[in-house]
Amino acid sequence: MVCSGWSELELKLGLCEGIKEVIQCLEDGQNLFFVTSTSASNLTDSEKLTISQITGTRQEVTFNFPAKEQSAFIGKFCCYLNYLLKTFSLKWLAKLSEDDKKRLYYSNFIYGPVMDCFLTILTCLKQSKHLKILQACYDVLKQFVSVGRIQQLVVEKSLARSGVQAESLASYLCNVPECIDNKMNLLYTDHIFEKQAYTVTLVQNVMGALERLQHQNTVKYDFVGKLLGKLAVLGNRDLVCQSVLEFVGRGHANGSQISEALTFVSSQHLEALVLPFLTCNYIPFPELKQYFDIVFGSKIVLIGKLCTLLYHKLIFIKYFKERRPKFLLFYPLTVREERRYLLTRTLFELLTVWGNKSSVELQPYDHHFAITETIIIIFYYMKQDERMAIRDRLISLLTAGMPVHLDSNHTDVRRAGMVVAEILTQFLEVGTELKFEYEDTTDTLRLKSLLEGFTEVDEMAAAPDPIITEPDLALETAAADAATNNGLDSDDEPELIPFGKKDRNLAMVKPPAYLKECVEILTETREQERDFDRIEITLRTIPALLDQSVEGNVDEVSLELTQIVLHMTSEFYMVDFNECRKRILTKCAVVAPRTVADYLCYQFYEDNYTVAHRLDILDVIVESAKELSKLELPAEDLMDRGEVKMKPWEVEVMERLKKKTRRFNSATKVVMGTENKFNSVCGNFFYALMNQYDKEMRTLNLTEEDTLLLGRLIYTLGMVMHCAGNSPAAPTMSKTLLEFCRVFTDIYVLDEYVKQCILFTASIVAQISPATVMTAEIYPQLMDIKLWAEELLVTESLSAETTRLVVYSLEIMNHVIGEGLGGLFPDPVEHNQGSVKITPPKITEITTS
Repeated sequence: MVCSGWSELELKLGLCEGIKEVIQCLEDGQNLFFVTSTSASNLTDSEKLTISQITGTRQEVTFNFPAKEQSAFIGKFCCYLNYLLKTFSLKWLAKLSEDDKKRLYYSNFIYGPVMDCFLTILTCLKQSKHLKILQACYDVLKQFVSVGRIQQLVVEKSLARSGVQAESLASYLCNVPECIDNKMNLLYTDHIFEKQAYTVTLVQNVMGALERLQHQNTVKYDFVGKLLGKLAVLGNRDLVCQSVLEFVGRGHANGSQISEALTFVSSQHLEALVLPFLTCNYIPFPELKQYFDIVFGSKIVLIGKLCTLLYHKLIFIKYFKERRPKFLLFYPLTVREERRYLLTRTLFELLTVWGNKSSVELQPYDHHFAITETIIIIFYYMKQDERMAIRDRLISLLTAGMPVHLDSNHTDVRRAGMVVAEILTQFLEVGTELKFEYEDTTDTLRLKSLLEGFTEVDEMAAAPDPIITEPDLALETAAADAATNNGLDSDDEPELIPFGKKDRNLAMVKPPAYLKECVEILTETREQERDFDRIEITLRTIPALLDQSVEGNVDEVSLELTQIVLHMTSEFYMVDFNECRKRILTKCAVVAPRTVADYLCYQFYEDNYTVAHRLDILDVIVESAKELSKLELPAEDLMDRGEVKMKPWEVEVMERLKKKTRRFNSATKVVMGTENKFNSVCGNFFYALMNQYDKEMRTLNLTEEDTLLLGRLIYTLGMVMHCAGNSPAAPTMSKTLLEFCRVFTDIYVLDEYVKQCILFTASIVAQISPATVMTAEIYPQLMDIKLWAEELLVTESLSAETTRLVVYSLEIMNHVIGEGLGGLFPDPVEHNQGSVKITPPKITEITTS
């Protein structure tokens, strides 16, 4: 019997007890959907054929769905899809055959309302953490993309007048590979969701959607524009440019669609979308300039942000080294009369900047030469009557700019000014022909050749990225060197020759002798006083100075060094900067453990730190705890063990002395104990690190998002507990640590890395706790974690590494609990996996990834 509604269908599926009943319910859902749905009416014949190959059905669909009930139908249907992805996938999906999955499960998402199906799948993928639900979402999304439903999604969004905002939907579509990588943890490596392959598929679907929209009357291209802009800014601009050029090459109507979509590209994404067209070098220039005019020409006057980008930012702020982009940039202005006024306006702005004294003196020569080339290119595109109409204004700007160039100390700047004056006056009919005496160079010949137009031969060796965003000081130095070799006027002073910095010789730098001197060197703020060689030597010297430090104000200096070094970044080339930085922080924590440990623990929960900084803090705490808890043996014991590094001749001398020495007293040597320095300060490394884990911060959320930091925090606490195993405070610390771990075992879904760290910490506590503590203090907490670990093996799908760690931890806890209670519990059961027998490990075998 066919169900009368989606709610009844969900209820019936929940009551099913066998796979045959489930299949019957899914078939009822198919019948219910095909009788009422109108969503498949927009499918093309090729899409229906592809979908039928996936779903295994070719049945016809009847459409008798009332328009007034559309929102109610879609809402109930999305709830049904959500039920299929979550509850149904946990219990029944794995029991369906592949044919039944394609026919009865995937078809709901493929034939359904395309936008609502996509959003339902993606929302479930983002929100869910259970592995089976994630696998179901992944498989459904793979089928959705494979059959080309993204193309239908673009079509429906371009025709729709409501629904999800175009900006949000574009972000969802572009970020699908990142979302899958973040949620699936690289468990699946299907080619279709690799970033490059997915981007190609997405762009192809967008172009196919535009072809389908050519004959539609009421189309809004805002979604297409925002999607192309988003793809371009995410690093796929060359792929977008290539696809758009191929699409435009198939017909002029296609170019008008892309041009309309440009209207809706946001200002932040427009530059990334435009630049590849200007730097494209695999299409001949005559063909490329036609495409550029079709795509951008009609919108230059209408879109202010596009005009500002092309004729201000790409000329005065950024610039091109090659001539091809410059010629291409101004070609659309020559096609229509209503655009030609931009040639005159841009020429006036260029000549104003070209003749400005500050601009000539402060700009890199390459940028000034690019502006000079642009002036001549615009003059080449202008008609003679247009030149004569602005003759007086051009002469006044040229007259103001020439003295600046002729007075310049840069020989190439003077030559460029002379060439511009000769070319402009040649066409302005100023009377006698203006001619300067100078020696032709590559730059002057290149400027004169611009009047002949653009030729492909000169640009064959063009650089792949001709945009320069920052001044290149090396180019200025090279130009200055070239200028010194040329003849100068008698009134000019000889130019100074800049010298390059010699190879670094750190042996010539005197290292600091005191910690206060190190602080002064590291805190120099004025750039001219910063000597990076001296800073590097200081960073390498600080650990040795801390080892030699004596009691006094060492706590204050160590805290000051910690504050400085913790916030330092690599401003210069130093191979082992991060290792040296951690070594200094560890030494500071060893020398002044109370002060520095308190500071580091509280800084871990401050706002102004990145994830890398917080991980460094945890690493420093672990390393310093290990070093403080390390036993220091007397020199005689070290010599007996052979742990003292001695030269060969010293060893020989010691052996001879032992043979020649007569001992009259053979009493047994009494081994003196040594103090464990960590016992008295272990609380400073422990309690402050866990007391703010639930603090609400803008950059840190341990309980929800930052699971890597949470796992490392639990692991760090376990290592601190291991180092403090013999201290009097160990029983209290063990109980506190287990209660801290229990907080996170109560969470239903945990990241596997966090589970591994909890198991590691519980095993540490179990091994270091004596029997009296086991029975009196931590038995309830340890039993809770033991039951939680046993539940993991039964209820959750774990990776092989996590499963192995759970088994090891259970063996340790069973063994320790049994010994602590005097054999009250039976011996732990041996766990066999195939033919490999797993035995209880030592604590060193339990590691985290």
